[in-house]
Parts: sequence; C-alpha cells; structure tokens
Amino acid sequence: MEKFIKEDEFLARWIAGELSKEELKKFENSEDYPVLKKINDASQTLKAPTFNSQALLNKLREQTSAKPKTSKTPIIKLIPNWAYAAAVVVVALGMFYVMNMQSHFTTGFSEQLAVVLPDNSEVKLNANSHLYYKTLNWKSNRALELEGEAFFDVEKGESFKVLTNEGIVEVLGTEFNVISRDTYFEVQCMEGKVRVTSNSLKKAIILLPGEAVRVINKSLEEWNFTLNEPNWLAGESTFYNAPISQVLVALENQFQITFDTSNIDLDKRFTGAFTHTDLSLALRTVSAPMNLSYTVNNEKGIIVLNSKQ
Repeated sequence: MEKFIKEDEFLARWIAGELSKEELKKFENSEDYPVLKKINDASQTLKAPTFNSQALLNKLREQTSAKPKTSKTPIIKLIPNWAYAAAVVVVALGMFYVMNMQSHFTTGFSEQLAVVLPDNSEVKLNANSHLYYKTLNWKSNRALELEGEAFFDVEKGESFKVLTNEGIVEVLGTEFNVISRDTYFEVQCMEGKVRVTSNSLKKAIILLPGEAVRVINKSLEEWNFTLNEPNWLAGESTFYNAPISQVLVALENQFQITFDTSNIDLDKRFTGAFTHTDLSLALRTVSAPMNLSYTVNNEKGIIVLNSKQ
C-alpha cells in the first residue's frame, strides 16, 4: 500500500473512478483497501465550509493512541500508521472532487439551453429551469436533479434517472420530456420506454412512445400524443387538457410577466398552444378559448385576468 500513498495520482484516479478494471480489482483485493474506502466514503459526506482535515487527523490519533490509565491490557491499533498519511491525501482529494466535480445549469425567462452530459446524452432546458448532476463516477451513476422543464435524449447504458421533487423518471435509452414545478409533475415519452415513479402516489408507471402521464394534487392522469419532440423546442408551447395554472406559468416563464389570477378558476383546463415570439398573440390565443379578459396594470407591473360573464 505504501506505493499508492506515494502516488497521489493513483488515489486521485481511484476517487474519480478512472482506474482500469485490472487496477481496481487488484486494489480492492489488497488488505489495505477497506481502510482507504472507509476514509473516502466519509470524506464524500463532508461539507467543505466546515471541514478541517487536521482536526480529523488529530481525532484519529486520539482515538487510536489513547490508553486507559487503569488498564494494563495492550491496545491494538485498528488503523495502521500508514493510514494517517493516506487519510490526508484521500480526504483532500475526496473534498476536491466533491467541490469541483459537479455541474449546475440554469435558464432564465424566455431562455433555452442545450447541455451535453458526460456520456453524450443531451438535455434541453426550457425557460426558468434548473439542472444539477455530479460528474464524479457519472457512467456508473447516471442521475441528475431537475426543477422546471427539460427534454432528454439519453444514450444507452447504465440506468439513467431524473430526480424531481414530485417523482423519478428512470430509463435505459430513450427520448422524453419532463415538467416538475411545485406540486405538478408531467412526463411524455417520445421514444423507448420510461418508468415514472410518483412520490405522492407511491406507485410506478411504464410509458411507451406516445404515452404521457401527469400528477396534479395527488391525482393521476394519462393520455396519448403524436409528437416526436416537444414543440417548445421550436418556439411554441402546446398543452392537452392542462390546468390553466400551468399554462400561465409557462407564459410567465417565456415572457417574464406576472399574472393576477385571483379572479379566475385555476382548475379550468386548456388545450391549445401559444407562440414564444409575440406576447400579445400569445395572450389572445390563451384567453379567448378560456373566456378570459385581461388588463395590464402598469403601476404594479402585472396582467390582471378576469372571467367573462
């Protein structure tokens, strides 16, 4: 094990998941591997602002070198001497990867963003959306967190998971669209097969191409569609029997506007579309079929919606 301690590059490649199968097998079969693994696992749970490697090392020394004053029984060290030096290297490297091997992507109002993941899978974020994932050991742990809306084109490989506050989408290789905002959760499968698990319903659903599901206030809805990819990629948001509340959120995200909805029924359903390029046209397209009128309150900077009598 001493040669590994002297070779920081080896430990760095191990922590980053870059060892060859032969190297990893040989390392895992060594008698010192369990100790280093425990040190590395512990380092992954530490938070950078409160971490003190010297304090940790001192604590290890205290626990393994202290002897009871009233006992003559020999104390056997559970951690070998070389592990102290290794701890500093492993913990330092582990914290480096925890702090640096992460990726965050965010879009603002009316913005879209294309993201290429480490395995060449692609994610396209819609307006006002957030994406986060750890690049460390990505190939063996393809999981990311999403808030907002995104379209995924996933390369085949190990299990791929999209984690949201309202549920989980799991696939092996496919194309699908996900919306997760507050208590609203929607998934449309364009290609392949996806497994959707709702946190609130505590159940899993398998979707095939052309099938969609949404969860609203712990209620499940399913429907079919014919799109090969979401229309928002081409500058138009489309909806099928969607709550008007979600349509208005989409309008706010695309045009950076705010609605006063106190005078309308947010549970009414909308089927249709609106363009991303013309606010006036988008408002008319949505308000007319919903029998809504609107006025602009310039003083407060909001659009007030009212139900027509």
